[in-house]
Amino acid sequence: MAINKSYIRFLIMKKTFYFLLLLPFLFAFGKNQKPQHSKYLTKHYVKVPAGYVFTNVQADVLKINNQNPIKDSLQEFFMAATEVTNFQWKEFLMYLKQEGRMEEYRDNILDTTVWRHLLAYNEPFVDYYYQHKAYSEYPAVGMTLKQAQAYANWLTEIYALKNQSVKIIFSVPTKKQWIRAARGEWQTHYPWDGKYMRNSKGAYLTNFKNYDAANIHYNTEINKYEVISMSQCMEGTITAPAKSYYPNKFGIYNMSGNVAELVSDDTVAMGGSWNDTGYDVRVESEQPATQPKSTIGFRMVATIED
Repeated sequence: MAINKSYIRFLIMKKTFYFLLLLPFLFAFGKNQKPQHSKYLTKHYVKVPAGYVFTNVQADVLKINNQNPIKDSLQEFFMAATEVTNFQWKEFLMYLKQEGRMEEYRDNILDTTVWRHLLAYNEPFVDYYYQHKAYSEYPAVGMTLKQAQAYANWLTEIYALKNQSVKIIFSVPTKKQWIRAARGEWQTHYPWDGKYMRNSKGAYLTNFKNYDAANIHYNTEINKYEVISMSQCMEGTITAPAKSYYPNKFGIYNMSGNVAELVSDDTVAMGGSWNDTGYDVRVESEQPATQPKSTIGFRMVATIED
């Protein structure tokens, strides 16, 4: 059977044409996957573009009450890629001390005794978690919302000294900003696109308390099964470094697990912590934040005004 060379050339040209049509979209997709930054901020801050935020995305609650997720819109802002670390908090206190602002310095010392509330053998964490350089890149814990806001005010002050052409305001994120930064316009329970705690290679996607059969105990005195906490998470017994696991679509780390994070417009911390189960490290998981805890930290949001 003779091969029609003209027809073959036609098929090649047709495929090339469609490929060229798709090429701009392929490049655009790749570009959108990379974190975006501002020339006025360090690359530690990633852009969260203006868009929609869905809240109340809890399938169990929605089914019972026959409700729909709440849809709102937010303006562009920049979010810190990681939680505020021990090293960064030390920079804050060192500045206050060097400037002779001793009352502010004393008011913003972290409460390291928070480690005594959860762990049986806890004195090493009380003494070393904040102080030892091995934990420099771990998330700071033991602060109140007022202290977190003081840190934000300090950053605003520092950036005002650096750049006079724009005004940059740092703050503790609102709950809607936090949720928007965690999952974008998805309606998923976690910052990643899926409902599982591991990726396709079996690697854990966050830091949380893992329960298995070893945690289940039958209490013969009350004839009831109980879950026994061993204070174990997937990376040991406490937090993981602030830049651990995998970033979300904006380039932000640990929006679920590790430490729950303070928000400015409510007395709660979002996203669950190293001491919570997989169910309780969803984006909209909340825990009370009326006092400092070893399970609670925070991260910064920045807005730029021309």
